Amino acid sequence: MYSESYIYHKTINPITGVYENTSKHATAKATKLTKRHIYLTSWSKMRVDLAEHTLSKEVEDALTFIEELKEISEGTRDFIKYSRKYRQIMHSKINFKSLEDPRIKTLIEIRDWFIYGNNQKKNPREWISSQYQFDLTISINGFLEMLEFLFKKYPNSIIQPRRISQDMLEGLFGTIRELGGDSSTQTLKSYGHALNKYQVTAIFSSEVKSNNYGKANNNGTGIAVLKRRDYRKDKKQSSNNDENNYIKKHHIRLSQLSLFSRSIFENLLADDLFMGRIEIPLESYNENVGLENNQVQNLQDERFELVEKILYNSSIDELLHSWHLIIKKISSAAIPKRKGIQWLASWSSNFENWLNNYKCSGVWFHDFLVATNLSGSQSQRLVAFIILQKVIKMTFSGTIIDNIDNNSLTNQNLVPKKIIILEPAEEFKFSYIFGWLIYKLIKSDHVTNSHSNFKNICDHLKVLSSEQVVYEQDVRSQITNVIPGQDFLTFMYKVESIILLLFEKHKEYGPNILRYIHNSLLSNIFLLESFNTLIGISTKILSTYNFSNEKKQEIQEMKEETYNFLYKRIIFTYMKSRQKSWRRFNELIPEKGTSSLRENLKTMRSDTKKLIQIENKQSIKKINIPKNPSLGLNQLRIWAQLDNVEELFSKIFLVNELQWLLWAFNDNSKNKRKKYLIPLILDHLKKGSSFSEEALAKEQIFL
Repeated sequence: MYSESYIYHKTINPITGVYENTSKHATAKATKLTKRHIYLTSWSKMRVDLAEHTLSKEVEDALTFIEELKEISEGTRDFIKYSRKYRQIMHSKINFKSLEDPRIKTLIEIRDWFIYGNNQKKNPREWISSQYQFDLTISINGFLEMLEFLFKKYPNSIIQPRRISQDMLEGLFGTIRELGGDSSTQTLKSYGHALNKYQVTAIFSSEVKSNNYGKANNNGTGIAVLKRRDYRKDKKQSSNNDENNYIKKHHIRLSQLSLFSRSIFENLLADDLFMGRIEIPLESYNENVGLENNQVQNLQDERFELVEKILYNSSIDELLHSWHLIIKKISSAAIPKRKGIQWLASWSSNFENWLNNYKCSGVWFHDFLVATNLSGSQSQRLVAFIILQKVIKMTFSGTIIDNIDNNSLTNQNLVPKKIIILEPAEEFKFSYIFGWLIYKLIKSDHVTNSHSNFKNICDHLKVLSSEQVVYEQDVRSQITNVIPGQDFLTFMYKVESIILLLFEKHKEYGPNILRYIHNSLLSNIFLLESFNTLIGISTKILSTYNFSNEKKQEIQEMKEETYNFLYKRIIFTYMKSRQKSWRRFNELIPEKGTSSLRENLKTMRSDTKKLIQIENKQSIKKINIPKNPSLGLNQLRIWAQLDNVEELFSKIFLVNELQWLLWAFNDNSKNKRKKYLIPLILDHLKKGSSFSEEALAKEQIFL
């Protein structure tokens, strides 16, 4: 099996084959593979998230589904399977309690498979590196021997494998690096500041996100405990959210605001720190500490009351929109007139300076006081500044769609000629996305959870889907998947089919294409009729359940407003989740950059410098001088007009060649140093002096 698979691997790389196959998908990509996973750099080789995406169940399934890769990827699939199981076991929170745990047999099987594969190789390139083989084998052997030793010496002990790996420490380093701001490298001083920032943050936030390693949770250890969030395993945590109660409390007022203002206040109400939802001990052994705690509690209460007062102010909507327009004007004015290399970095720098000037001017606070009729205390200034920051963030987030009823950005009558047909791998991933969509609306969407008919909405969505529990005995892993029903899948296939048709207008609408698609989906007659049919199916199914008469009446009397609300939330959530996979349309939706403004400026200056050097190197080469003295003189006269020509001449010409040029100009200078010879030659070239007849009679220059 091993030798046969390696012969094919020399001609076709299965992982690259999966990437090339899934990149052609018009809808959901079956895997998360991108160019970063295939074309590695010294930096990307160290990224744990890229390795996790590559050695995932999605890639293993894709290798099975793709016909041209199925037969030649048996060894690769086994490698991914055993690597994935090894990571699942070693990062599991499920404790080992005895030597009879089935995961021990799985670890032995993994070790034996890698040892057997290493023995079958005919040359080093047919297998993983010897260092990797050694580290993996010794890691499994060491862990198994540790289990045997501890269980024999301490029979009632328990061992959690995730606490043995160093990912907890790596997660802390990654979190501190992200808290460091612009700096790509940490100094001792900046590291200390970032660590203090993390410790303060951990007081009021139990989870601090790290991109590569998940979330650093400060509960359970002195510093950090790493965990990865999986929506299918996190249902209990999202069932009772306090912020939902606040949004429900002000639901009527929020519905009266514009979509832009509503989103800002929903973010404020969901912010535990800003809204003062932090438990502060009112009693303390130290009197001064107790006074400070009481003062903090009073400030939290004052801030909470102030936000509620501002929310119900009649002028607040107009104020937020005026700030929104001002920020957009500043953004437009900061665009440089001449767009050169990485002009976006120049725009970012200009915009940052102008925005800081606007913040420091205090004009925004004066407008705030005029609109709200407040006195102007420190707490009021803090609240106003936080709201301004939310306006800035929301202005550039791209999640708010204004003017939904604008007929110039809609296509209501579009009907697809045929519904899309997907490949097995793509269909599987598409189904997963729809399952996530249903889970999002039921469990973690604050807007949906705050609706007055939320329970009835959940009933309809649950009827249109089911839950599937997958348990792997050998790694003791349980995953609950939300499986959308065939009726819901059919409806979403229609949505995706229309989206692909709408994207054909991307040249006409440019950056506004997503707004055009969003507005068209909300008003599309074909989709609205399909959705009404879907709701009719779910209502009919619910009517067969053994509900109370009161419950059945509630389901039958659901208002049209509720159905319209659910339809809008489905479209909005789906649009938001699919932006990454729609980037293939002429890269119209740019990928979010990870480099900071400072790093962009460094790159811009470095690229500009390199371009100048390349141009100079290409234009100043001794080999480019024609052999004919007359033509060579013309070339030298052109070069004499360049910047830094003295330095360039000094690098490419020898002393005897410079003396020949002076002789050709009938200059009898006897200097033998370049710093004296080059200025004299340039003076002749710029004056337009010609060579002597004797020099022109030479067959070749410098002879």
